[in-house]
Amino acid sequence: MAKIINTRSPFYIKVYHADLFEAKLELYIYEGAKDTSPDTADLKYTIQKAELEGNNYVVFEISELIRDYIETKYDGEYDSYTVWVNPVITAFESDGSTISSPTVTPSDYSDQFIATDGYGYFEEGINPDFDEGLMMSEGTIYRVNDRSVNIPVSAETTNSLVFRLNGETVSSITISDDDNTNQKIQYIASDSNSTADSYKERVLEAGGVFEDNSLLEAFEDVVDIGAVDEVWVNYTNATETRTKILKVKTFDCSKYEPIRVTFVNKYGALQDLYFTRRSNESLNIKKEDYKASVMDFANFSYDTSEHQMRTLNLVGNDSITLNTDYIDESCNEHIKQLMLSEQVWMTRLTDEEKIVPLKLKTQSLQLKKRVNDKLVQYSMEFDVAVDKINNIR
Repeated sequence: MAKIINTRSPFYIKVYHADLFEAKLELYIYEGAKDTSPDTADLKYTIQKAELEGNNYVVFEISELIRDYIETKYDGEYDSYTVWVNPVITAFESDGSTISSPTVTPSDYSDQFIATDGYGYFEEGINPDFDEGLMMSEGTIYRVNDRSVNIPVSAETTNSLVFRLNGETVSSITISDDDNTNQKIQYIASDSNSTADSYKERVLEAGGVFEDNSLLEAFEDVVDIGAVDEVWVNYTNATETRTKILKVKTFDCSKYEPIRVTFVNKYGALQDLYFTRRSNESLNIKKEDYKASVMDFANFSYDTSEHQMRTLNLVGNDSITLNTDYIDESCNEHIKQLMLSEQVWMTRLTDEEKIVPLKLKTQSLQLKKRVNDKLVQYSMEFDVAVDKINNIR
């Protein structure tokens, strides 16, 4: 089982030997199938450091280097964005001779690591690692009618997922791992289809023809294929086989358009949150003004219809304020991770299902508790992460 490197937090490799003078790190980073002997083309960095002040050790911090090679995207598809990392350490004495067996921490450095765009909290200590199968924090998760829930899991440690409804098993999915980075994070849907999570999408993906009419729209509200109320994640860590249980609740129908927000969570996986209450949209502009001369000295006059006060470099940006429904207090950790995410997208759950990149504008949020606030509900403001006017050149 490969140790996980969370590249938004530091990851240290320490090299120690009583006779250490200098250490060299050759850092191989690549995607695809695991290679016991990575190609020369996969060598991304070579770093040499001398030990300092007779400490007899050298420390390398590598996560920031690795993160340059992880680019998490979301276009409606839930894909695995991970890379293999193979650090090769060579230690030298002062005369240039190689030290055969230096002490290296972590001790499993000679195996290859899996790196994600995740992070650990301060209280989780140095080189935080996650080996609990589920690639999201525990807590109640929500869905809207006839929409699937997508559960991110680690292919290396997860054995199976069981979706349950009213105490009965709806489906059971066995997880397999082929040691390729494109499936190290797997997204398991409650309706067994993470790419088509509505009735219309399932029809179109199967090659059918969907005819829009009022009868079919009513049918969509009746059939709820992805309905579950529990997800059991069975996994094996370094010592034992265990199960985590997620509670799933379905939002009641609302007069407001539901909006799905997808973000990169602390594990480096894509995670969904639904905002099903009122949303407000606004347009903000930035511009530069200058005063122009409208005088025509040749004719000794000026045109009174011309602009004397003119605008330069005007750009516009959409903003949207989203509101959750009343949710369980256990969702606070998910809200916190949305606040800490650097990549966020919005999906309007309409026929088109357009993906819109967002940038969180809310910079402070009081986490609510039922004992204090009775009801837990959040309002968050986002900027659309593109200019309103197409200015791509």
